[in-house]
Amino acid sequence: MPDELRLFLKERFGVQGPLSPGRFEAELAKRLGSPARRAPLLKAWRAYLAQGGREAVRSFYREVLKVPKGEALVYGMHLPHLEFYAKELPPRVEGRVLEVGAFTGALVGFLQRKRPDLEWHALDGVEEAVALGKKRVPEVAWHLGWAEEVELSPFDTLLLLSVFPEGLVDQGLESRLAPEAFWKRFAFFERLPLFARLLRPGGLLVYGHGPFLGKSPEGVEEGLRRLGFDRVERVGEGEYFLVLARKPEALAAVRLEEREAPPPEEAEEVAVALEEARALLEAGRYAEALALLPEEAEGEAAYLRGRALFALSRHAEAEEALRRALSEEAEDLRALALVELGEYERARGRLEALAVRGGRYRLALGRVYLAQGRYADALRQFVESGLPEADLYTRETLERITERMRRFAREGEWAEVSRRAEFVEDLSPGLLTREMLRLGLKAALIQGLFARAERYARRLADLDEAEGFLGLALAALRVKSPLELRGGEDLKAVEPYLTEALSRAEIPEALLLLGVLREREGRFREALYLLERAAIRGEGEVAGMAYHHLAQVKRALRRPLKEVLGDHKRAHALRAYPAPYLFRLAQEALEGGEEVLARELLSRARDAGLEAVAEEDLTGLIHLLERLEGPWAAFSVLYQALSHTPQPPLELLALAYRLSRAFRESPEAGTARGQYLAALYAAGRAEEVGRLLEEELKAHPQALEVLFDLAEHHEAQGDWRRAAEFWQKALEVALYREKDLALAREILRNLLFLRPHDESLALYLEELKAVGEGLKALGEEAPHLPEAPRDLLEEDLPRFHGEHLVVVGGHTQLRSRLVPFLEGRGLRVDWYDADTVGVGKEALRRILNRLEKAHGLMIVSSYVGHDLSEPVRLEAERLGVPVHVIPGRARGTTGFLRALKQFAPEVLKRALKGVE
Repeated sequence: MPDELRLFLKERFGVQGPLSPGRFEAELAKRLGSPARRAPLLKAWRAYLAQGGREAVRSFYREVLKVPKGEALVYGMHLPHLEFYAKELPPRVEGRVLEVGAFTGALVGFLQRKRPDLEWHALDGVEEAVALGKKRVPEVAWHLGWAEEVELSPFDTLLLLSVFPEGLVDQGLESRLAPEAFWKRFAFFERLPLFARLLRPGGLLVYGHGPFLGKSPEGVEEGLRRLGFDRVERVGEGEYFLVLARKPEALAAVRLEEREAPPPEEAEEVAVALEEARALLEAGRYAEALALLPEEAEGEAAYLRGRALFALSRHAEAEEALRRALSEEAEDLRALALVELGEYERARGRLEALAVRGGRYRLALGRVYLAQGRYADALRQFVESGLPEADLYTRETLERITERMRRFAREGEWAEVSRRAEFVEDLSPGLLTREMLRLGLKAALIQGLFARAERYARRLADLDEAEGFLGLALAALRVKSPLELRGGEDLKAVEPYLTEALSRAEIPEALLLLGVLREREGRFREALYLLERAAIRGEGEVAGMAYHHLAQVKRALRRPLKEVLGDHKRAHALRAYPAPYLFRLAQEALEGGEEVLARELLSRARDAGLEAVAEEDLTGLIHLLERLEGPWAAFSVLYQALSHTPQPPLELLALAYRLSRAFRESPEAGTARGQYLAALYAAGRAEEVGRLLEEELKAHPQALEVLFDLAEHHEAQGDWRRAAEFWQKALEVALYREKDLALAREILRNLLFLRPHDESLALYLEELKAVGEGLKALGEEAPHLPEAPRDLLEEDLPRFHGEHLVVVGGHTQLRSRLVPFLEGRGLRVDWYDADTVGVGKEALRRILNRLEKAHGLMIVSSYVGHDLSEPVRLEAERLGVPVHVIPGRARGTTGFLRALKQFAPEVLKRALKGVE
């Protein structure tokens, strides 16, 4: 046990070993060093030893806690006694245990570990010690205060260990005292009853003197017997002892100076006076009884005096007299006096123990809870007290509970509102006020508790409240509010409830429900009146729903479209419509000639998100946007929708192409055109592609992209002459209009591939050289051009040595021209063009088989033919084969050769690794 305790003290409190009080100053000097730093604690320590008193004790312990691990010094001085207590106490304590003067909780924390089945409490008067103890030993319930004053409910075991003599000793006191000297020195009979207040009758008191001087185990035993304690026993001998005793129902009044029995005549006079005072109290003659009892009375006389003063509402004097009575019945009455004085926390513990007696004790405890804001507990005490005078407090408590319900309702905490209404109802249904019923009804409906809602609504209906009849209607429909109507509810069945509610007050919800019923019945004139009243009187979403149905009724009555749509706008402002509904309203407004309204409704739909509209009716949305906001707004929505569509239909691509013509120079327009052309090729409508490109060229004769598309289109068709014409036009535009020498050089290379024997192409080469010389004369850099056209074809293209290249994409004419050329440069090529290779599993398998031994993969990502790139690219990445993608169109053979020149290092690097 000592080893276990010392390990616990070392881990949690830093205690290294025992410390003699005579070594305290030396140990302090070792820890702090500086005299200035240890001066405050030394001053407090000397005052603690010399002067004594509560303030000296408080000051010393406060200063100790300011020192690093200062609490270890205190526990070191008490360590031998702590070990004795830790050994003897665990098998003896019981029930709820309170240690008085626990400091930071070392002993009570260890005892709690040994007896976790008990309820442990700690009390100390030093605020800093309590705060630190809560951190050190959170398993224990902590209380702040001095035992002589604190008000706590009685405990089963009270530990007075090394605390009773503290503050009343000095260095000149003898180590051991005779009983009489002990009682006088420590005011035993005056002080111990103040401690014993914290112990229930029959509870166990454990007294330990600790390391202080002035020990007298015999004096403790005899003193406890004189006070009425029984089963007094001593544990231990010499310096280390404990005295255990059981508290009686009432402590005997013992005064040290009155140890000798009074003369018989005097005792008889006192007994006669007390008997007469009792009779006067029973007769209600409190002032006369008070005159018979001396002001400084003790014991039973003090109790009788306290009763008289309490009856006369002199509560402060009554509390003082009852404190001196030192009896259980006096403490019971004293708790009531403390309530009257407003000392609620001091009275609470005693009253909680007395509440089982009912009556005025429950009423007093309810007042304590009411003052502390524990309204539910207070209401329960008032109701269970059964006293008529509790009605006033009951009404006040109900008002406080209602205020909290209002606050929770404003904050949307309907579960809390419902919980409080249910508590009051369970306590007594008659306690529910009208406002509580209204709030409870709304909370029950919002939570979907329809049985409870019906119960509250019926109570309100019995009280002739309109909200009650509306609640009965909603509970019968099983809807939380009119906003949850879906169209299948039997409103006719609840019509009597609605009419009863409206006969008492124009509740917007009732007006709305009855108006919807009249609309369903086709009684539009009545519905119009009811819904207009609901819209005017309602708020928020209720008014929004009223405007919605009002618009539908006006539509049925053939009111002007502008008026109908105006109500829809008001409905949307209060209860937002989904975007598809707003879109349909905008369509209706445009068809009805209300273009301004259509624009406004379309704007609201855009705010709500056009994605949902696009999923339902994309074509209709595009046409509406084109008419109201122009081609760009329509194209933007369509372009975004197409980006999320894996295989968009040709009709939508055609629409996107048509819209993009208004801003054909934008990148988005180019993408739309490419997608449309690819779809036309995939559909086998190549002639239509040619016509489309011809029309584009007529509109913009200098458009290079169109010229490129036409050249590649005719190449794919095998029309070499027409292809060369368009490449030549593109060369002239690039050279003379755009002044782009690099592009012109590339187009010229492409023409040389198509017409290698055309001598006129040498003139373009000379023109490029002349422009380059001119640029050099101006001090600018110009690219070097070879002398012969043939050299231009092979310029910068490396020589290969049997490297294996797989090409996917492009068209047959591109492949037929380039494969011989590449093989002549030493490259082995497997080219799978889109014109001759399908997407079937067999074709894909053949490509992947060749890919395993390839040194590189090039993908011609052109819309001229089907694109096989994605599955092949993924397999190449898995195998570690380098991949190069030619984005967009290849611009003929030279575009492919330019890409190959960039990709050649990767192919050669792969080949050098020895991959076959």
